[in-house]
Amino acid sequence: MKYQQLIKEIKIKKFSPLYLFTGEEQYIADMMVQNLIRAAIPEGMEQLNVMTFSEKETEVSEIVGICRQLPMMSPYRVVVVRESAGLLRGLSKESMALFSNYIKKPENQTILIIQERKLDKRKKICKQLMQNSSVVDFEKLTFVEIENWIAMRLKRAGKTIGTQALRQAIERSRYIQSDHVNVEMMDHWTAQLIDYAKEKKSISIRDVETVIPKAIDDNIFEMINAAIAGDTGQALTMLDLFYHQGESPFGVFGLLSSQIRTMTEVAMLSERRISPSQIASQIKRPMFIVKKMSMRSRQIGLPRLKHLMMALADLDLSMKTGKIDPELATSLLIIKLSNKKR
Repeated sequence: MKYQQLIKEIKIKKFSPLYLFTGEEQYIADMMVQNLIRAAIPEGMEQLNVMTFSEKETEVSEIVGICRQLPMMSPYRVVVVRESAGLLRGLSKESMALFSNYIKKPENQTILIIQERKLDKRKKICKQLMQNSSVVDFEKLTFVEIENWIAMRLKRAGKTIGTQALRQAIERSRYIQSDHVNVEMMDHWTAQLIDYAKEKKSISIRDVETVIPKAIDDNIFEMINAAIAGDTGQALTMLDLFYHQGESPFGVFGLLSSQIRTMTEVAMLSERRISPSQIASQIKRPMFIVKKMSMRSRQIGLPRLKHLMMALADLDLSMKTGKIDPELATSLLIIKLSNKKR
């Protein structure tokens, strides 16, 4: 199930004796742990009925022993086993048998929550855990979900945000595109927006641009625009600035390549008369990004994009085999992007 379904079940006090929290967004998972504790344990009884295991190589016998204990002055006991405890890694036969027996017959008055970002589904114990627990997936939020998350966070603080400013916040954060940006970071930036706005009730685009730092992808976007416009000198100057700011040639080449590949993909799908909404769904990008890429791809043209893709492959191979310096390869790619010839 998704965490939204878990919220509904918590509200009606429908608890499972065994939860498995998986996925990258463990910040949300931690919030759900606290929601479960507040709903299941009477106020003031947490110290007696909540136990968290986070130390490496925690003994399974200790975890199971705590789970088998009756709660004290509470209808439930909550036991949380964090990923850092290593519960599902390197179990001895004895520990596996002990844990397996508990999974088959957990205590009804205990709520055991196991947090594990990535589960090795090949392991027998993991398969058994998935079959016998309530599995809650905390994967990255969709574009609409992260929009709602930010809007609700602002609403609780008495703030509003327009559609354009909200989209600008998500685009600048690179939450959708980057595996390194999570909800915790988004929540941090949202808190900064609230603080920055002070007495203002509405968050503006200017507020967003002041608080959320400009991602390198945005600068790559501007560099591509300069190259497409034929301003090779400006594009190469921007490229040098990346290096002075500490970006690696391989990193810049990778980001530049990613945008060219996406443009090519959008152009090819558009040529097949596929609608923008279907393209967005297929390439897993928000609609406004698809529109930007579509506009760019029309400026360049599909034949030229295909030529650039071949150049990309050649330069990438030359870099990896040491035949060309990465800085030179990236500069050559910019020059090819500026070249109007197809």
